[in-house]
Amino acid sequence: MKKSVLFLVACAFQAGMAQTNHIVDNYPLKAMDLVLFSFGMDNPLTIGTISDSGEIALNFPTDLNFITDDVKANFMSDTAFTLFSKCDNSYDILAEDKNIKAAGGGYISLSTKENPYSGLLFMVTDENLVPWLESYGDIDAVLGSYFELLYVESDFDYQGACTSTVTYTENNPVETQYAYDLKLKAGFNFIEYKIESVAEQKIPSMYEENVFDKIKKPSKITVTSSQSAMPNTKLIGKYF
Repeated sequence: MKKSVLFLVACAFQAGMAQTNHIVDNYPLKAMDLVLFSFGMDNPLTIGTISDSGEIALNFPTDLNFITDDVKANFMSDTAFTLFSKCDNSYDILAEDKNIKAAGGGYISLSTKENPYSGLLFMVTDENLVPWLESYGDIDAVLGSYFELLYVESDFDYQGACTSTVTYTENNPVETQYAYDLKLKAGFNFIEYKIESVAEQKIPSMYEENVFDKIKKPSKITVTSSQSAMPNTKLIGKYF
């Protein structure tokens, strides 16, 4: 079954989507596949390869017809949730007929037959963003962009803004302004989250009661899309 799925994935690749402009510096492993687990560990999506020298060649499947309807139903969500979950008014942003189905790509994983989980790749413009992403925002944010992959069933355009509010204490809400300019095409898209500004906030310490830490949080993030990886993207590897 796995062989037939991989064969169908290979047949679905579109040559025009191939990209070979990125290299992972100091890559320590051998050549292997690049995969996404958007539809669970049992349905890996092969999206390209990495060479012995760390050169990336991306080649996305043009459709997901080989994924069953039941699996799609389990893993795909409304675009309102996938793209706007951090917005205070997430479910009021889109009209029902505009709320298409989408699936997040997660991290790009490095995979071989012997070790399907050999590592993963972060897509950033500044490698200092990697520890911030790994900490889920519990350390200082820095200016720069991080990227995610998103699959959508049909074309989707959206321009607008929203506010994300997180309340750590009763009188200390932390607000982040999101500005969206999205032009998604059916299939896979790169989503860029660009941290335009940060602000220092007092956050309750995770280790001491009644103690507050000062942490820089994003105050403005612009969100844009592309069908290809940005030329200034750095690919930072984590290996297992």
